Amino acid sequence: MKNLSWYIAFRYFISKKSTQAVSIIMYTSLVAISIATCAMFVILSVFSGLESFNIKLFSDINPDLKILPVSGKTLSDVNRVEKILSSHKDVEAYTKVIEEKVYVLFDEKDEIAFLKGVDENFLKVVKIDTCFQAGKFPDISTNDEAAFGNALAYRLGIPVDEEFFTSLYMPKPGKGLLTNTDDAFEKAQVHMTGVFALNDQYENYIFVPINVSRTLLNLPSNSAFSIEVKAKGKNVTFLQTQLKELLGEQYRVLNRQEQDASFLKMMKIEQLFIYLIFILVVIIASFNLAGAVIIIILDKKNQSKSLLSLGYSIRGLKRLFFTIGVIITVFGVLLGIILGVVLTWLQANFSLVMANSFMPFPVKFDVYNYVIVLSTVLFIGFLVSFLSSRKLNF
Repeated sequence: MKNLSWYIAFRYFISKKSTQAVSIIMYTSLVAISIATCAMFVILSVFSGLESFNIKLFSDINPDLKILPVSGKTLSDVNRVEKILSSHKDVEAYTKVIEEKVYVLFDEKDEIAFLKGVDENFLKVVKIDTCFQAGKFPDISTNDEAAFGNALAYRLGIPVDEEFFTSLYMPKPGKGLLTNTDDAFEKAQVHMTGVFALNDQYENYIFVPINVSRTLLNLPSNSAFSIEVKAKGKNVTFLQTQLKELLGEQYRVLNRQEQDASFLKMMKIEQLFIYLIFILVVIIASFNLAGAVIIIILDKKNQSKSLLSLGYSIRGLKRLFFTIGVIITVFGVLLGIILGVVLTWLQANFSLVMANSFMPFPVKFDVYNYVIVLSTVLFIGFLVSFLSSRKLNF
């Protein structure tokens, strides 16, 4: 009986309808489901591409592992931490870092930026030297060179020229009233050696030799706020576990994803909201499907009575019209997926839509997106078909 239902349903689907309006409504519902499926697949592919793109950017600036104190800013017993890292066989390189907010002044224009002081091993740990739009990374052996994020350099109008110096100010620690404003800040002057471009998170960063940061913060030599680590091979998780055990509970050891957990979490939340919006779009598109199933029920009323007289049950008729809705949904989903794959492939290979003047929207083919789109649209389509077929009444 079930095979007969599928046969009759498919005949009803492809056969000529009593009026042209029935065919228009049925094919309109199929097209609506196709467009909704295609749109959901393309948007999810774009989000997957953006996520991969941002993770790649993080790989240029974020280390494999980052060691931070559990409490406070300054790492305690840096010598012990360095001894553990230098003797570990899975550690390729490490670098000490001091990172803090700083007041920047150039030619009567000022900004609040993030100052990141790094030592001579920094470029062995991360690949930021590949992200420069102009100039080069500062010489760590000096005390007056700096690299600026592109947005910060543009707003301040700083040229890549050793004759133009930018002033960096950091509040001095202490108590009591100030008698002279000059005593309230530590000051350093640097000239810009290069401009780098990463994501929005790093557009207001300044990279300087670590001694500049220590001077501005009045910190002793060999002090650090964090230590960034490059692992040998790809087994970063195993190295992270070992370092946690060796360093003890007073240190946190974060992998690349954990260092930017808030940003990645925000992207996941945005993706979830977009997914929920497109569920609503699919539900709205399914209204056409409900109308199509009900119209087909009315159009095939005489044939249904003939089937009843031949011994077909009401339950069987409901299954029959449910099957018609399933066929419309499946054809619509398949057409939508094919169209979505074509559009995504064209975007990946021919950059149809640009995010800005020099970069197209990234897209990524992900099996997870196929599963999400297929399961979502098929579930909603099957549910609407089931509820619509219950409207059968003679």
